[in-house]
Amino acid sequence: MTRAALITLAILAVGFVAAPFLLGGYELNVLMVALLYVILAVGLNLATGYCGQFSFAQGAFYGIGGYTAGILSRDVGTGFWMNLPAGIVVTGLFGLALGLPALRLKGHFLAIVTIAVQTLVYLGLVQWNSLTGGQNGLAVPPIGETTLFGVRLFEVTSLRDLYWVALVMAAVFVFIAWRLVHSRLGREWVAVREDETLAGAVGLNTTFAKLTAFVASAAFAGGAGVLNAHAMQGVTPDDFQIWISCMVVAMMVVGGRGTFMGPILGAIALTILPELTGELARYKMLIFGVLLVVCVTVAPEGALGRIRKARESRDQAASGRAPAKDPSEASA
Repeated sequence: MTRAALITLAILAVGFVAAPFLLGGYELNVLMVALLYVILAVGLNLATGYCGQFSFAQGAFYGIGGYTAGILSRDVGTGFWMNLPAGIVVTGLFGLALGLPALRLKGHFLAIVTIAVQTLVYLGLVQWNSLTGGQNGLAVPPIGETTLFGVRLFEVTSLRDLYWVALVMAAVFVFIAWRLVHSRLGREWVAVREDETLAGAVGLNTTFAKLTAFVASAAFAGGAGVLNAHAMQGVTPDDFQIWISCMVVAMMVVGGRGTFMGPILGAIALTILPELTGELARYKMLIFGVLLVVCVTVAPEGALGRIRKARESRDQAASGRAPAKDPSEASA
């Protein structure tokens, strides 16, 4: 990670930690939603940005995580701390199932399949009344009191408490993403993205790389879905339509897919900015669509990618030589 990325991350961390002491309930709720989208966008970036596997199913995985929490709470009586790992595992398995078509499909064809999966999951949530409650959805209990061996540790009762849980979860998932990206597996993802045929020719297991990228991406969304379900104390199918997936894709692309900080900044900016535009907030999906089209057309590398390219061009002009290109270093 570059010095600029570290400084940016440190500034964001200080701002989010200070927020509960400086902001009111509405602003804090917006930031909590932004943290959920950070988890979703960072997770999607693992599969799409680093491994090159295009997916529009992040909203479906988000819903699967939320409904896992709802079903377990209703049928088994489990709480948040049991539902969280269960939701991550269940969505990871769904990600594995989605990753199987990635073995043969690429690019737009894979994107179309993931859109179909998103649609099927939504229809399943609507029509499988006995399991999901249909359009009425499911009630989910609040996080409430947390105990360990009968000892009360803390209790989550207020919006500020929920915010702290969301902040800690987002920090953990961002750290896990950083470790994955800078591991041998992360380098294999980048190799598959750059040239899958060459990666296989030099002995990399491209099948394993693509499957793990989908599993990791889905697991991130599942964790966010469980937290959202307990924070909202319920889930309904309309909370997980394809527009959620489109928003997450827009956040990743606008911020800069294949960069570490890009999806984080994109998720925060595209969550907060609509709330600052007053009446224009009702048109946020239209704004997201326009931003996505403009970004893909003018700057497909995203905001951070464009900044990095400009910096490399400046360095090249200053040194009079071509900058070194390292595909695995995508953490600006």
